[in-house]
Amino acid sequence: MDNERTEITKIPAWMCGQEEYIPANGRESFLTKSTKSVLSVLAKLRFNEGKDSRFSAAPSLKLFYTIFFIILTASARNYLFVLIMCAAVTVRLAFFSAAAIRQILNGTVGAVLISILFLLPAVFMGNPQALANITARVYVSVTLVGILSSGTSWNKLTGSMRSFRIPTIFIFTLDITLKYISVLGEICMDILRSVCLRSVGKNPDKARTFSGVLGVTFLKSSEMAEEMYAAMCCRGFTGEYEIRHKQKYSLIDLMYILVMVGCAALYIYLS
Repeated sequence: MDNERTEITKIPAWMCGQEEYIPANGRESFLTKSTKSVLSVLAKLRFNEGKDSRFSAAPSLKLFYTIFFIILTASARNYLFVLIMCAAVTVRLAFFSAAAIRQILNGTVGAVLISILFLLPAVFMGNPQALANITARVYVSVTLVGILSSGTSWNKLTGSMRSFRIPTIFIFTLDITLKYISVLGEICMDILRSVCLRSVGKNPDKARTFSGVLGVTFLKSSEMAEEMYAAMCCRGFTGEYEIRHKQKYSLIDLMYILVMVGCAALYIYLS
């Protein structure tokens, strides 16, 4: 027993040496591009409350005059009316905050650039008026949709759709699809962030990482679908969107109605 106690335990030499592991540099373009793509989608999907300003019209009236102005702009034969609509939309856009203007113009710039790209051959064929005409109409239409989305809460917008007797299956599909895109985008962001933190060195099998992200997202979506169905059954949801509170129209709504009448009169006069 005494001999066993007096034995000296020696640590091997390889355990005493300093580790000099230098991982190979790897390109993280896959994770960076994926993260930027998901963030760009999530930036456009915002369902926060309180986006309605003090002088906003009723949600149903907003939806109606947005569609009305888009139809007038698309069917106008006089280019002067289109220019007037461009100026009016720009003035209305100036009343939003800087962050909201940036968000609206991001979608508008993309749509305008795509229209210019498709209509660029018309300039070389001797018809530059078509490029300016259609580009202005695209600017007005996309900006009006962006103003509607940025200035109206999502639940009020779906409620206004129901007031126009739009089928409930269409509203339900649109509502659930957009909200699922937002929720699954946040899950993808968490997965990509965890993969980025755990990645050391060069990853030669990026396809496996991509399939893993898609697999986990699919499993999460399946689990969320079952939970949502159970929650709807517990709450007695039958697929019908009921409007409990009737919308009250104010003087602001009357002002917007007068603007619509004036716009229609100007359209008829210039046509």
